[in-house]
Amino acid sequence: MATNKKASRDKVAKPKKGKKPVRGARALPDPDQESSPGVLRIAAMIGLLVVVASGLGYTAHWLWQQAPSVAPSREEALVNVRVKAPFRAVSEKAVEDILLPHLRNGFFALDIDGVRTALMDDPWIVNASVSRRWPHGVEVVIEEAEPLAIWGGDHLLVASGALLPRPENLRDLRLPELAGDADLVDRIMMQYQALAGLLTTKDMEVRRLSFDDLAGWQLELVSGIRLQLGHDELLERVGRFLSLTRGVLAPHLQKIAGVDARYNNAVAVQWKEMEEAKN
Repeated sequence: MATNKKASRDKVAKPKKGKKPVRGARALPDPDQESSPGVLRIAAMIGLLVVVASGLGYTAHWLWQQAPSVAPSREEALVNVRVKAPFRAVSEKAVEDILLPHLRNGFFALDIDGVRTALMDDPWIVNASVSRRWPHGVEVVIEEAEPLAIWGGDHLLVASGALLPRPENLRDLRLPELAGDADLVDRIMMQYQALAGLLTTKDMEVRRLSFDDLAGWQLELVSGIRLQLGHDELLERVGRFLSLTRGVLAPHLQKIAGVDARYNNAVAVQWKEMEEAKN
């Protein structure tokens, strides 16, 4: 009997040892998730930072080549960097180039003030906020300057009164044109704002306003009518023209090519037929 019991115990199969769970393992993020313009995704890999920004392979390759010899630990590495910006005047690529040198430092060593200062060096960025998002993220919010008018083709006049180089992606922007001596930009902008408040009806908005010492103020409306206004009493002369357009000139607006309003109590009208005959 003792022998049979021993044999029975020998027949009992020992449980198979299972594989030890891998500690700290986690699924890689899906690159198709949360992919949208203005979102930078940075994945930390063993000993190296690899940045994937809106699916741009160039960024990941650049950081791989430029990675520091001592990379942040897994706990310090940045995994997600989210950028919220209009991306009209400032491109995603320009923002990436500003951020990448700072992001290599990792989550805890990231210089928040340094990142903000670097962003504010771009003349088109008027405000920027940078904040950590625990445990491995950073959020950047960018506010761009608001363009008001085109200046000389190569610059844009912004709300602060500054003239900024015109970005390539704003070449097709439809805005009023201003022209004149750059030293007079404040004066021209002030006159434009006054006229914009006066000329509000259809086809009477400002298309182009210019000033020079010889000809004085010259105004072109959306309708194509060009006004010579001289040097003084700009608003009064435009007001006189508007009164005539609501009176004796009302039936003939489509035929008007230009108006000389430099007279004290009258205007001289140039008709399109006369202009076409000259051409």
